[in-house]
Amino acid sequence: MGNGTEPRRDLLIVLACVGAVTLARIVLLTVSPLELHPDEAQYWWWSQNLAFGYYSKPPMIAWIIRGEMTLFGDAEWAIRLASPVLHGLTSLAVFALGRHVYGSRIGLLSALAYLTTPGVSYSSGLLSTDVPLLLCWAAALYAFLCTMDERAWRWPVLCGVAIGLGLLSKYAMLYFVLCSGVAALVAPRARALVLSSRGAVALLIGLLLVAPNLWWNARHGFSTVAHVATNAEWGRSRFTPAGMTGFLLGQFGVFGPVLMAGYLAALWRLARGAERNSQEAICLAAFSAPPLALMLVQSFIVTANANWAATAYVAATPLAVQELMRWWRTRALWASFAINVPAMLLLWVVLAEPETADWLGIGNAFKREEGWRPLGRQVVLAATQSHYDAVATDNRSTMAELLYYTRPCPVPIRSLSPSSGPRDQFQMTIPLVRGASRVLVAVAPQDARGVSATFDSTKLLGSIVIPVGGHRQRVTELYDARNYRGR
Repeated sequence: MGNGTEPRRDLLIVLACVGAVTLARIVLLTVSPLELHPDEAQYWWWSQNLAFGYYSKPPMIAWIIRGEMTLFGDAEWAIRLASPVLHGLTSLAVFALGRHVYGSRIGLLSALAYLTTPGVSYSSGLLSTDVPLLLCWAAALYAFLCTMDERAWRWPVLCGVAIGLGLLSKYAMLYFVLCSGVAALVAPRARALVLSSRGAVALLIGLLLVAPNLWWNARHGFSTVAHVATNAEWGRSRFTPAGMTGFLLGQFGVFGPVLMAGYLAALWRLARGAERNSQEAICLAAFSAPPLALMLVQSFIVTANANWAATAYVAATPLAVQELMRWWRTRALWASFAINVPAMLLLWVVLAEPETADWLGIGNAFKREEGWRPLGRQVVLAATQSHYDAVATDNRSTMAELLYYTRPCPVPIRSLSPSSGPRDQFQMTIPLVRGASRVLVAVAPQDARGVSATFDSTKLLGSIVIPVGGHRQRVTELYDARNYRGR
């Protein structure tokens, strides 16, 4: 890596650029009229009831929101504040990775490339479980590479802590253990680490940190583990090449088309043995290719969301940047910035003025962040006009948004549970109990018949029609329902 003014200058540049972009993203969150995504509203409600686990996710996201609310309140921007901050820290970790493997200049360009990828630009406007996961993954990977080179115990300890915190963020951190095994197969120094006492200590620390969540799961029938298995949906396998193709094309959108091309070319170069002496570069491939390969298989068997392979791009970024620096005298890398940076700026415009999303043809991507506040007002108005025991809904997204946007609600909000048992945290903890004599039910029209069958009688009070992104409408029907029998 060397000493001198150039590495120091690169560090100052990356700090300035990451700081400026992060600050701009925070300012945009404070002025954006976009409402909470249903997942964000759900995580906010979890944060009101702190625990070591929740039905569908580990607890880190709720802990983060609780900390934010303690400092800044519970406005939408405050709930999302951690997202641009943690993405900024992940970019600095990517700088450290690139600098460790290729030198400070590649580190600088890797940090800026990661910071401006379309996936990160979009994710910075939301708070999801991927956000802390990616930071933990980057920290664990950097510590792993440093442990390969140094005997100091601080690196395996840091690696173990990052693995544990990553598992408390999202179980996709388990891919890190898989990738460590792949690295051990292809890189002798990685193999020496994985099979050493330092590797064992890192794994043990990670397991100790996630132990409280495993204990919570054991007490709750391993609901989170079951939810993850249900999401995989292998019982509904379709084996469609179209699904795999769609997922792969989606990765070009998440990472950026030029960066993705550079990454695939870097994998090809490593596969041909062009850099067999660079075990760090081989490890970057080992910590990026397996999640992508697994999700490609998943997308072929059933389906896979584009973000399910997000951990791959931490290690993929330095590989892609190094490869693109070889092409056309670095022009390919600048072509990547010429695509990704304007895309980031357009997303900033949409955050400030969401109606522009429809003009740009991306309104559908924001439809789940619009229309919830007026729905909450309408539900509160209806609830105050008669004496109801509760407001109830059978939809997780609607339930989460009503809990946030009906405050203060004159009656409790409850979840209608299926006969097969709870399928989310609301159904598990605040279900509508049998015997409720009068309930205001909020339900989508297509679900009204099934919900009505659980009451002795229902009367339609009216429909709430709210325009949302993508030139769509969200329709919610309100019913006066009597004598809940359950399913």
